[in-house]
Amino acid sequence: MPLLGKLLSPWLRMGTYSRLFLPIFVIIALVVGVRYHLMLKSETSYAQIRYKKDAGELTAYLVKTVQPALAVPDRGSLDAALSSALLLNADLTATRLDYPGGHLEALRSNRVEPAYPDWFPRLNPIAPIEQNIVVGDATLSLSFEPVLPLTQVWRSVKQQAVISLVNIAVIYTLLAMLIFANKRMLHRLNDATNRFQNGEHDTRLPVRGTLEARMLASTFNNMAQRVQALVHKLQQSQNDLSAQLARTLLAQQQLQVEKDRIEVTLASIGDAVITTDLTGRIENINEVAQQLTGWSESRARGMELHQVFILANNFGQHSLLKSMKAIYAGGEVVKVGNQSLRNRLGETCTVEYTANAIRTRRGTVQGSVLVFRDVTERRQLMQQISWQSHHDILTGLPNRSALAQRFEQEVMRAREHNHLLAVCLFDLDHFQHVNQSLGQAVGDEILKQAASRLHDFAGQRHYVARLGGDEFVLLLPELDDRAAIDHAMGKLMAALSRDYICDGDAVSMSASAGIAVYTGTGISADSLLRHADQALYQAKIMGRHRYHFFDADLDEQVRTHHNRRTEVRAAVRANELVLYYQPKLDMRKGRIVGMEALVRWEHPLRGIIGPGDFLPIVEHSDVIIDIGEWVLREALRQLQTWRAFDADWVISVNIAARHFQRHDFVERLKAILAEFPDVAPHMLELEILESSALSDIAHVRGIMLDCQALGISFALDDFGTGYSSMSYLKRLPADILKIDQSFVRNMLVDRDDLHLVSAVIGLARSFGLGVIAEGVETIEHGAMLMRLGCDLVQGYGIARPMPADDVLSWVASFDTASVWQAAASLPLIINLHSEPAAGTAQMALL
Repeated sequence: MPLLGKLLSPWLRMGTYSRLFLPIFVIIALVVGVRYHLMLKSETSYAQIRYKKDAGELTAYLVKTVQPALAVPDRGSLDAALSSALLLNADLTATRLDYPGGHLEALRSNRVEPAYPDWFPRLNPIAPIEQNIVVGDATLSLSFEPVLPLTQVWRSVKQQAVISLVNIAVIYTLLAMLIFANKRMLHRLNDATNRFQNGEHDTRLPVRGTLEARMLASTFNNMAQRVQALVHKLQQSQNDLSAQLARTLLAQQQLQVEKDRIEVTLASIGDAVITTDLTGRIENINEVAQQLTGWSESRARGMELHQVFILANNFGQHSLLKSMKAIYAGGEVVKVGNQSLRNRLGETCTVEYTANAIRTRRGTVQGSVLVFRDVTERRQLMQQISWQSHHDILTGLPNRSALAQRFEQEVMRAREHNHLLAVCLFDLDHFQHVNQSLGQAVGDEILKQAASRLHDFAGQRHYVARLGGDEFVLLLPELDDRAAIDHAMGKLMAALSRDYICDGDAVSMSASAGIAVYTGTGISADSLLRHADQALYQAKIMGRHRYHFFDADLDEQVRTHHNRRTEVRAAVRANELVLYYQPKLDMRKGRIVGMEALVRWEHPLRGIIGPGDFLPIVEHSDVIIDIGEWVLREALRQLQTWRAFDADWVISVNIAARHFQRHDFVERLKAILAEFPDVAPHMLELEILESSALSDIAHVRGIMLDCQALGISFALDDFGTGYSSMSYLKRLPADILKIDQSFVRNMLVDRDDLHLVSAVIGLARSFGLGVIAEGVETIEHGAMLMRLGCDLVQGYGIARPMPADDVLSWVASFDTASVWQAAASLPLIINLHSEPAAGTAQMALL
């Protein structure tokens, strides 16, 4: 019974109409269940009888049909009879006849698709029929599937179900209307009751609506009228008390003359002054005190001091009462500072006060005087100075100075309690680009939102601070293991990767983080922060949008990497870089069409150093930008010199991703071109890697279009080694595809590479792009490329990269291979599958 009571309790607390839902539902469910059970049984029985009858009639007919044909025997007539049976009954799926002359069968190829759900046959006992009839020496077999009978039953049940649902909907709609009318009546009663409680004693309910609503309104109105009469009597009594108080005040006017002199004295004082009698009731309050407390003199006089001079905190109020009690007993003067005073309107200000006793000439205490002044501005200024010295003004987070104090405390706690302390240094990815492209206001808003997300995660347990720029530090103390750090960082990285809403627009931004873990060793806070910074650098060079733990073994590598980067920067400043040039050949025309500028480091001790040994060291720093702009200037200067030899040469320059994606790349490129007015922009070709565009393809596309508007062309370098997505190729307005040398070098011996080269050439042709192959090491490579449709090549088979002084003499002595001239007259290879699988090297010479 207790369990039943618990189950029925929520139902019994409902309204009368609401409780009807459950019994009505139960009744409907029982009626519908019984009705559909009987209906399904009836429909199934009828369909099964009809189904068996049709099967029996068809069987009898087929037996009569095949008997004459079996007597001959006529195989054609038998086959026709079996096939015609499938047309006479749609439930028949197969007929088979075994007779001395052989075996015949007719199967239905297009079975009737069931119009009922898969579960419906399980409710209907209509089973498939298998009949085997012996006709003389033959056996006739027929197979029936009850698809049509089940479909007829399903349609009848479905039609009745729709009718039932409509009936149920009508019933519940009517019941819902009753409930709605009842709720509206109760809402009106509740609203009138609240208004009456709030002092609107003339509130009445309109007498209208249903009988119940009218009776309820009449009852409420009678009750309200009686209560209003009682309130009126109470107000009359209050007025009588007020009149009596007025008579009492009139009797006190005899003391006013003496007090006027005191009030003039109090009004001339710049501080706020309140005087009281020995009971603590206010006798006088000057103008300044009235302004600070919000109480006029007429209202404050006679009130107790603690009712007018209200301190916001309970401790301060308790101390005031205790001090005043001591003064009334003859105690010494009391001086208190930095107290929060709350005026009559609830506003607060900071005051300092002095309380002392008022004594007669004989020293008898006859009251007290309280002198106080407003020191809010002074305190606020001091607090602001103190706050700004330890907080970041933009985000409100603690700054580097505050972090240093907390950092040392957390290190000491971790050492004492043997806990892990994780130091996490965060940096927003590509924040400088967003700040420069969208404006400083958007950048500041992103910083504030990022700080808010970090602060929400930190709570009271952790500690977050802003170091400056887009760098934040989070301290995660009291951790048990690295798994806890991974869990916290997963949540943090997800929070920082959510879109930032700035002026209604969503700005995508991710973050990178470096983590250093204090494990109880004697390392300092500064060293931990430096380790976190090194881990952050590793996270960025590994692709950003990730976090990385500081690795002590990697620390020495980072130092070495930093030293080598410094050495490369010094080489740029010392003008130790030189350019080598590799010719680009049009094999069909037999002429040099341009050069590719390739940087080398002319080290004073190590000699010539290739780009692969020093460019990767600086590709993620601004040093790569300095190198890129130096290469552009030197290449254009050299091309300006070569124009007298061949005015049609085009020079190619490789541009690093960090350099190319700068927001001011186009403007700086215009400035460099302006330094060489004799070199037209169309004589410059920029080579970029596919991966340069993957981080922000829309931004890269915009830069490419701006450069092409100047006349500059673009080549996608090492095509085929990156993502090589069709969508990237479609969206990037490149002019030339450059086939990577790893495919070209082995295409004569590796048929897969040959197919890849052919596919890239066909792809370029489909997109209307030019194509050039690098890595041509032999004459046979060039001949094969010509036959595949690629005429532009470069590689060691033509010439190795050379200093600028050797270029003109090499061009003068260069002789186009006769094999290439012969290959130029041969037709293009359209389909590699039609060529022999072997002998690839000879194919180009056929």
